[in-house]
Amino acid sequence: MHNRDINKVSVTRAMNKAVIVMDINSDIPSIAREMVNRDAGSVIVTENDKAMGIITERDIVKNIVTENKKPSEVEAKDIFSSPLITIEPEKSIAEASEIMLKANIKRLPVLKDRTVIGIISSTDILAITPGLDTILRNLVDMNREALFSIPSREEISEDLEDFITGICESCLVFSVDLKYVHGRYLCRNCRQEEGEDYE
Repeated sequence: MHNRDINKVSVTRAMNKAVIVMDINSDIPSIAREMVNRDAGSVIVTENDKAMGIITERDIVKNIVTENKKPSEVEAKDIFSSPLITIEPEKSIAEASEIMLKANIKRLPVLKDRTVIGIISSTDILAITPGLDTILRNLVDMNREALFSIPSREEISEDLEDFITGICESCLVFSVDLKYVHGRYLCRNCRQEEGEDYE
């Protein structure tokens, strides 16, 4: 996917439809169990079926673990992040990236007719757009720890300007040195394994 195409890719294409929605009066152990059971990093908190906010793994660590609180004595309403920043499904992933960057968030619920129909994360965007340049690098900078030790923009040498940053379409590993080879974006290792480095 080329940089010019990111404005055409809708949030619907990249979002995760398996959203956990729980009531504002739910206790933290039940929320945490649901997150673990469904391998999710967040839960949408609702009151009378209206989305009110979000609870992330970080909210639980920050507001319960580091405060030495007993999880069973804390409810969702005590720690959820609000107001809920959302995006419409027809918006582009480029617009989603800009919202995430401006709000310094990693997850963005997708709302249609006031109902949460999905959630898009910075990781979802990274996975679908191997051709991103500026927006992708900003997301990488924001998620540096989660993506191992990715060099900053300044650390990337000028001789890498011919490369793009994203997910290798062969090994599915994040790379700062993708090249378009025979219809696929490949990292250096995969290009070498195929016997042609194309440098």
